[in-house]
Amino acid sequence: MIPEKKNLIISLMKNDIDFSRFLNKFNEAHGELDICNELILAREAKDGEFVDLLLYLAAVVSYEFKCIDVLNDLITDDWHEKHEELVRLLDFYKSASSVNSLYYAALLKLSYRDYDEDFVLADKCIRTLAKINNKDAIEKLKLLSAANNDAISNSAKKQLKKLGVIVSPPF
Repeated sequence: MIPEKKNLIISLMKNDIDFSRFLNKFNEAHGELDICNELILAREAKDGEFVDLLLYLAAVVSYEFKCIDVLNDLITDDWHEKHEELVRLLDFYKSASSVNSLYYAALLKLSYRDYDEDFVLADKCIRTLAKINNKDAIEKLKLLSAANNDAISNSAKKQLKKLGVIVSPPF
């Protein structure tokens, strides 16, 4: 079932079919399109390509995610390569429920990101935590500011300073 859905989304990507035809074919074969439910299926199957295609489809239709919990789960999974896109979505929604997931994602060691010496993913997670800016997010930023990794620690300290939680020493 997933391979058929993936092929249908790829057809849409390639402009082999328009969105209306895509939706008709999808609904006829698989029932009403529910990207949240499809992401759950992708996660159960650990199908990174399907996650990628579903996030593409969500962007095409300006999908409003009502399943932040699924995004929170996906961002801490290490079997796909869409972490930055997931941080972007979580940044958009700024849900308090995302704090723990963003914290753990900031500390993930992902083999496909071995090149990332600047820890861009961690920095994006940290900036999103700062935007959530609740008690739990501040606590996670404090923990990240004490990380053994200088890039992560410095990024968290920078956000804590911007929030006025820690004050720079006078010169």
